[in-house]
Amino acid sequence: MPRRQDVVIRALLLLGTLAACPAAKSSESPKPAGPTCADAAQHMVDEMAATKDPRPPDESLNAMIGMIQKRCEQDQWSSQAIACLAQIKSLSDADQCGTLLTEAQQANLVNDQDAKPKPAPE
Repeated sequence: MPRRQDVVIRALLLLGTLAACPAAKSSESPKPAGPTCADAAQHMVDEMAATKDPRPPDESLNAMIGMIQKRCEQDQWSSQAIACLAQIKSLSDADQCGTLLTEAQQANLVNDQDAKPKPAPE
């Protein structure tokens, strides 16, 4: 693990290098390197929904996507965890990716999932 001082020095060097570069003419903001929390949440829910018959209503799926994205952003999931979750293909993949979350991050996700209102029986 890099020392805090090393991280600060690297950040300052990067800022100095960027300041010396001419400004880009593009009006688009740079895309993050790798998947975002939104990407991971969307993919996780899409993979889960694909295994359900009948498919859950879009309203429920969108609520779950929002909840996962919120937890990811607020709890600052690692880029490694986000990338892993954005690529899952099975429940065992999701379990493996879950090991990349801290206990607190996992607990927050479970608590939010448990707190969401259950759909009324049809």
